[in-house]
Amino acid sequence: MDKQVPREWRRYEYFNPKIVLPKLRKIREEISITNTPDKIKALRTNKLKRERESWDAAIFCQLLSLTLKKDILFSREEHSDFDSIFTWNDGEVQSFAPIQLKELVPAYANPNANLQNIINSLSKYSGSDDLIVGIKINRRERIEFSDIDTDGLKIRELWMFGATTESQSHWSLLGEVMSGKVHQYEYELPYI
Repeated sequence: MDKQVPREWRRYEYFNPKIVLPKLRKIREEISITNTPDKIKALRTNKLKRERESWDAAIFCQLLSLTLKKDILFSREEHSDFDSIFTWNDGEVQSFAPIQLKELVPAYANPNANLQNIINSLSKYSGSDDLIVGIKINRRERIEFSDIDTDGLKIRELWMFGATTESQSHWSLLGEVMSGKVHQYEYELPYI
């Protein structure tokens, strides 16, 4: 991103997903053997929304880092038009991008949720031509990209990502949807 960014973006604290994700996995493993209710284990309560979104930001950040072959860091700052800021170095220039995270939730959480409705909801980000959106696909879903309508969206990029194994050790990243040429990237991430 070459344009001027808000000054506070430079002051945010940024985290390396390669460091954060293994620590979070250890915490999840410790919680999994307790009598903690499943909703809490899955971070599916309103009180744990920030933690769930930080987890998703870290995963999305790591997948993009691997795909773009750049060391990308993420913030935990959230505002009305973004859930995180990603930053990376392009030579001697520090680049920033606002990130909006969405989720196609598991069927047990909302059986009526669908991907096109989530994409349609992105139209409210008018004038956000620098916004990158990551949609976490959190259910078994076959995606027909020829059926997805992104007309009218004013965002920079649209990516989708999700675990492809029950253990969450394998992940898929699909993008970049706005370009019309979607590629699928597969990664083994045993530390998630």
